[in-house]
Amino acid sequence: MEAILIIIKEKVEAACAKAGITVEQLGLKLGMSTQAINNRLKTGKFAQEELERMAALMGCEYHSLFVFPDGTKVE
Repeated sequence: MEAILIIIKEKVEAACAKAGITVEQLGLKLGMSTQAINNRLKTGKFAQEELERMAALMGCEYHSLFVFPDGTKVE
């Protein structure tokens, strides 16, 4: 099975579209200006907690983890 890799900016934009909000609206909910959220998306530098908060605001969950062949998960 081939993996499809997308950058965090694309993931956030796709999640916003699914949630029916704009990136700018998400930024406002996070207390960020339009410029601030767009700048952060350009760099893609978000802490795990920030991504989880975004997900909560969109009514979904965010998962980022490593899964080893023996089933061990590092989240």
